Amino acid sequence: MENRFRIEGDFDDGFLIEKDGVHFSIDKRVDGDIWFRSSSDVLELPINGFAREEEEYETFQVFEDLMKLIIGRYYLSGDAKSQYNCLPKDFINSDQKAITWHSDSGREDILKMQLKGNDIFISLIKDMRYAVDSARHDKSVRVRIRTSGSEYGYYYQEFEKFYRELSRLTTRLRRDPPTMGTVQKQKTTQTP
Repeated sequence: MENRFRIEGDFDDGFLIEKDGVHFSIDKRVDGDIWFRSSSDVLELPINGFAREEEEYETFQVFEDLMKLIIGRYYLSGDAKSQYNCLPKDFINSDQKAITWHSDSGREDILKMQLKGNDIFISLIKDMRYAVDSARHDKSVRVRIRTSGSEYGYYYQEFEKFYRELSRLTTRLRRDPPTMGTVQKQKTTQTP
């Protein structure tokens, strides 16, 4: 199977991330909330940290930075040890190297980021065990990162930085398009 990866978009219109025909989008609304969306009820997309394609490698770095920022804040702030914190109990799983974010508008829609080997697996999942409104049975997943009043408190700030970094990456990739994963050979001149 061919390992084709692409990321496109901009700050205003959002981003599309696709690998081998599997894709999801990330966009920011007027109210500042960030949304991860998938048209299927289960999506799992691995982003390789040792990819030959510049787009995939640099996208991995942006997701890796997001995970490090969230986990770092979680442990440095004392939330990991506080028995009174109000964060969801499955937010950080350090044994599995995973972050789980239940949508701020319906807990059945879940974003999971997990480091497995050299890949970060981005998963968008609909888990009807968490559904409050059973009338919503469409297959799409819409995970909302609320920038005010989130159940996750101030952890949305890392997602705002992440969104800006994706914008910088796609702007640079549009300006200097990467070659298709091939290494360009340089001509050398020999001196007598």
